[in-house]
Amino acid sequence: FSPSVAATARDIATVLDAAGSRRTVLLGASEGGPACIAFAAEHPERVAGLILFASLAKGSATADYPHALQAAQYDGWLRQLVTEWGGPAGIETFAPSLAGDAQARAWWAGLLRAASSPGAIKGLLEAFRDMDVRQLLPLVSVPTLVLHRRRDRAVVIGAGRHLASHIRDARFVELEGADHWMFAGEQQPVIAEIGAFLASLPM
Repeated sequence: FSPSVAATARDIATVLDAAGSRRTVLLGASEGGPACIAFAAEHPERVAGLILFASLAKGSATADYPHALQAAQYDGWLRQLVTEWGGPAGIETFAPSLAGDAQARAWWAGLLRAASSPGAIKGLLEAFRDMDVRQLLPLVSVPTLVLHRRRDRAVVIGAGRHLASHIRDARFVELEGADHWMFAGEQQPVIAEIGAFLASLPM
């Protein structure tokens, strides 16, 4: 199973319909960002605002998009994940501030085992590698906030700058830190920026 951006955007619609939501603020972190971008571009009447955290528009690097892994690097990443499966694979990249925390390591290892398998992760990585929503960025017309930590090791800050520069009137905020996970590292600046953004949205 390789979940596409379009399929995930449809899932967003299904959840909003089930909740009876007519209009909402979407928050897309990391690989969740592209589907939120797609939904906001296609259904602006249902999106009051869009928040993108540590996200990107394209899964792999090309000559005109240097802000992601090279396609060949995904094979190495996959081998590492499979080799380290059952443990806290990749936590040093995703949350360096928590890499030495035994409780966080145990939580992450358990989450990986519960959420996927070494076989299924291959499909996920291939879908992410091949993802490209750059053509949708100019179509996003809703208020947008782009947040990115300067030393993010999983998705480089250039990817965030690219998003903000290609979405009309998007606000870009560089945050201190190296953690990719929103809930790791300094959380108060993230909360403050999101709070200010929500307060600025028309009721």
